[in-house]
Amino acid sequence: MTIEWTEWLGYVASIVVAISLTMTNIKRLRWINLIGAIAFTVYGLVLRLYPVMIVNAFIVGINIYYLVRIVLTRDQFHLIPISWDTSIFLPRFIEFYIQDIRKHFPDVNIENLRQYRAIFISRNVVPVGLFIYEHQENGIICIHLDYEIPMYRDFESARYFFREFREMMQEKGFHTYITHCSTPVHQRYLQRMKFTEDPTEPDRFIRKI
Repeated sequence: MTIEWTEWLGYVASIVVAISLTMTNIKRLRWINLIGAIAFTVYGLVLRLYPVMIVNAFIVGINIYYLVRIVLTRDQFHLIPISWDTSIFLPRFIEFYIQDIRKHFPDVNIENLRQYRAIFISRNVVPVGLFIYEHQENGIICIHLDYEIPMYRDFESARYFFREFREMMQEKGFHTYITHCSTPVHQRYLQRMKFTEDPTEPDRFIRKI
């Protein structure tokens, strides 16, 4: 029995909408859901299923509206140094996201992190990223944790951090980041952030400040 192209369109639209609902990043969710809603609108129009067409045309409009708002909204970022000794929020933040942190940093030892410096990256006053690092000799900064919460993994917070932090560190004579990473998803992030793999040591990545 031959399946009509319209039926395939319905299957594809359903799959795309289902995939959109798995997205933690709001912008990505809106884009994928928009594609699915457009496919369902065409599906309803071709088969004259007008309730399906009308509802999904409305969803298309909603997605476009919020995507335009996302594009036009100017996010405000800040770097907030934070102390392990005085902060109540820092350990609570780590405790809340610990399972996701371990997915990206399976070898992380939270107690060991307490000896290093910590900075929150805030986005519209929301703490969205945590950067924990160590000053080493010869102008090197060793990154022990570079974590962003799932909802804001669009690289904007990371780009802001490396741009602003660079000026602070260059003034103090630092010139190179080093970090270790064994998970493919975080390795892809590091490459996106212009880190390169060290050929002399496995899972070690380097970037000039």
